[in-house]
Amino acid sequence: MTIWIVIGILALAFVLFGVVWLWRWYQTRQARLQLRKDAMLTPSSAFDPKRGRPRPWVIVNPAKHDDLDAFKAEVNQAAHQMGIDHVHWRETTTEDPGTGQAIDALAQGASIIIASGGDGTVRAVAAGVAGSGVRMGIIPAGTGNILARNLGIPINDPAQAMRIALGENHQALDCGWLCVDNVDTPSEIPAEGMLVRAALTKNRVDTDTPSSLDHADSSLAHRAQNLPGTDEYSFVVIAGLGFDGETMAATDSELKKKVGWVAYVVAALGAIAKEGTKLRLMLRNPKPIADPVGDAPGGDEHSRVIDKSATISGVSVPNQPESVLTWVHSRTVMFANCGELPFITLAPGARVDDGLIDVIAVNTEAGVLGWADLSLKIMGQGLGVKTMNLPVSAGKIQFRQAEGASVAAQSPQVIQVDGDAIGTARTVHVRLDPQALDIAVPGLEN
Repeated sequence: MTIWIVIGILALAFVLFGVVWLWRWYQTRQARLQLRKDAMLTPSSAFDPKRGRPRPWVIVNPAKHDDLDAFKAEVNQAAHQMGIDHVHWRETTTEDPGTGQAIDALAQGASIIIASGGDGTVRAVAAGVAGSGVRMGIIPAGTGNILARNLGIPINDPAQAMRIALGENHQALDCGWLCVDNVDTPSEIPAEGMLVRAALTKNRVDTDTPSSLDHADSSLAHRAQNLPGTDEYSFVVIAGLGFDGETMAATDSELKKKVGWVAYVVAALGAIAKEGTKLRLMLRNPKPIADPVGDAPGGDEHSRVIDKSATISGVSVPNQPESVLTWVHSRTVMFANCGELPFITLAPGARVDDGLIDVIAVNTEAGVLGWADLSLKIMGQGLGVKTMNLPVSAGKIQFRQAEGASVAAQSPQVIQVDGDAIGTARTVHVRLDPQALDIAVPGLEN
């Protein structure tokens, strides 16, 4: 009899846990839907004023499609059903993964520019479109598709994604920029800042001569007003260094095609042995710590506010208007614009249009125990459970929001932007162009 009582109690506890879990999941889902609703701008179509309907350009990464012609036919059919007879197509290349093509589309009068590929293609196209005032759409075709997931764009339905891109629903999106100093291993990927300037020059926009903008297409003129540096890489999802960068650098592209997200897990397992390092972290104009999620780097007795322009690894960093300098020991530091990854919530406070970078510092100790502790914290975040870093915690995740950040590491770290590894360096500078993009999104009924 006693054993059945024990089994009954355990079964009841399991049921109660399931009910609580489902309720927390439902509350979190409703909160996310409300955030999407709040982010929506006034519905409007991306019309070409001369034609009275959208003039779409699709910039496609051909490597992401086994049958590119079939994909184009499906997208063209979806556009035709919405009254658009012609879709302009351009393909990415190794030398230019989408930035120059986006600026060419601006020069030729595109009213909406649609990126079709993975997160790397999306960030490259975003670099060209940012600040132009022209709407951007996404037809996901990669493995991660993190931005599309955060925006609610369907992953495996190109026709529906095209209909969303040509629809009336849209919202603002921040665009991040990252540059490196003290480079150890240079990147093989061209910096989008350089590609932006080269494409503008190709289209006869002399960015050093303001008068030349008077004769440029208005969208090109807008794009040329706030130019990135030639060494800056764009990101719209997450950039990072350390374990994060090691994982992305070690991910096998062929394995990704075969098993999808499992390839990232395999790469992460190989990078687990990487030791943490001491990092000097500068937060530019950080958000006050009112109710931080977990610990907040820059909020303890080891941090200090800098009143005047400071230097980090010899590079001048002006305060805007205040900078906080702190030291952290971490396996990885990430800079998030989006908070949601498949199956997990990495940055609960991240919003794609708030003008703030969510700086995330992660560290583990005690081997497997530390990673297990960290995993439980991240799983809890997905259910709206606030992360608590106790003195005895073997896994710690810290958050702080700021308008920009700089990190100097004691040893070279692998750097990544939206899943693309861009070499190794000791110093990273990150900033945001707030609401630089106008992105097409699905309605809440989708």
